Amino acid sequence: MAAWAAAGGVGRRRRVGREGEKRAKERQRRERRRRDREESEGESEAKERKRRTGRREKKREEKKRKKGGVGLEGSPNGEWWLDSIGRTLDEGMTFQRVGSRQLAGLLIGAWARKNHKPHIGDVDAAAIPTGIGRALGNKGAVGLRMRVYDRTVCFVNSHFAAHLEAVNKRNADFDLIYRNLSFSRPSVGIHGAQVGATSVQLHRTVNTNGAHTEHHETTPELSEADLVVFMGDFNYRLHSISYDEAREMVSQRCFDWLREKDQLRAEMKAGKVFQGMREAHIKFPPTYKFQRHTPSLGGYDSGEKKRIPAWCDRILYRDSRSISVAECSLECPVVAAITHYDACMDVTDSDHKPVRCKFRVEIARANELTKRQEYGEIIQSNKTVKSLLNNSKTVPKTLVSMNTIMLQNQEATVLKITNMCESDNVSFRVVCEGQWNNNNNSNSKGGNGNSPDQRSSRGSFGFPLWLEVNPATGMIKRGSTVEIIIRHEDFEKREEYVDGILQNWWFEDIREKEATLFVIITGANSTDFTTHRIHVKHNKTSARG
Repeated sequence: MAAWAAAGGVGRRRRVGREGEKRAKERQRRERRRRDREESEGESEAKERKRRTGRREKKREEKKRKKGGVGLEGSPNGEWWLDSIGRTLDEGMTFQRVGSRQLAGLLIGAWARKNHKPHIGDVDAAAIPTGIGRALGNKGAVGLRMRVYDRTVCFVNSHFAAHLEAVNKRNADFDLIYRNLSFSRPSVGIHGAQVGATSVQLHRTVNTNGAHTEHHETTPELSEADLVVFMGDFNYRLHSISYDEAREMVSQRCFDWLREKDQLRAEMKAGKVFQGMREAHIKFPPTYKFQRHTPSLGGYDSGEKKRIPAWCDRILYRDSRSISVAECSLECPVVAAITHYDACMDVTDSDHKPVRCKFRVEIARANELTKRQEYGEIIQSNKTVKSLLNNSKTVPKTLVSMNTIMLQNQEATVLKITNMCESDNVSFRVVCEGQWNNNNNSNSKGGNGNSPDQRSSRGSFGFPLWLEVNPATGMIKRGSTVEIIIRHEDFEKREEYVDGILQNWWFEDIREKEATLFVIITGANSTDFTTHRIHVKHNKTSARG
């Protein structure tokens, strides 16, 4: 009985233990299901948050696109404009794109007819911000510089400070752009890098208070160009006139009267901005500010602010002329004139009206054939120049003691070079044309008697490792002789990497060898040279004897 009771107690303990294990496993399964459910819900929430973020970003980009923001360099909106203009110009067939540059909302692009494209080169681009802190690109300029028929031409698209009272700020924006717009490569070309009488330069600047200050800085890159075209939203307004008066004058097309109120014209007359530049006569209505999608002159701003109409959008230029009347010549190589200047008043997608103009540009070019002919005539007629050129082609006479050298063992052979001239020194240089292996049973590559030895040469003069020449270069005074030691090295030094470690050792090469040396002689005052050919041979039998 006791035994049974004991056995029954053990059985009960075993049953209790099995039930506890089952309950524990069930709890673990429930815990795993709960964690899986929470993780699944977390992933769903994360995906939903990602979808919401994506929708917000998409709406933000769409809003930005609708506002007309072009974004950074190469933005989709900027590329759209370039592609659209290219399609309009039949790009690839009639026109070819020359270059483009973008800074935030500023974009400039240039295209050229295919017949002119071969004469356009050295295209470079630049950008400079003038916004808040002189860092933001909402205001500033982008530019293109190129060489056109060997003359430097620059195009600059600018956006100056806004608001009626910010005249000095606009002047300062121009000054900053003109003086600091920097292209990535130096100005190149036959004439483009020259700064002289053909360039009208700015000699003074205007600070934000309107005071004139003298500057002694480096020459602005734009001043080096033969032709500069400034365009864009300069934001100059009409002063001393009310909104109603301006609207009345516009309706009567009294543009000449309105131009007397133009801030830009007044500042240019005072020499505070766009110094030395010109603008065609304005015969179109003010281009700012309009209500979008409202046609005709009735679209001027009639909202709460009622901004006074103004010619904010302009095109100005400066060519090679230092005076208003000058003919195109090599002294005045680029002469430009505007043949058409108007505004696109039918465009209603913006609060500005685009402006456009056509230039007629004359570029003077020197006839290269004529230049060469005149150069030849000058040389033939000028005895001094002719004598200098003749002397530059004269090499003093030199004498080399031998043209064949037989090397035996390590005995040195002395090669003598004598300067026969009693008036001029000469310089000499000994180089090796090549080396050949005459042992047909050689294990080296190309051992057919005519192939060059593949092993390393000695220094920059090309001597084979078995040949020593000292000195290999030098000066010979007039009437003097220099001795050059030439010897054979029986043991050559070989360098190889073994397991990444540089190893070198000396080995004996008993093959017959040949090399051809050239002694190059140059006069101290000449640009020409003469050569002496020397055949060097190492004889196998002599070396062993």
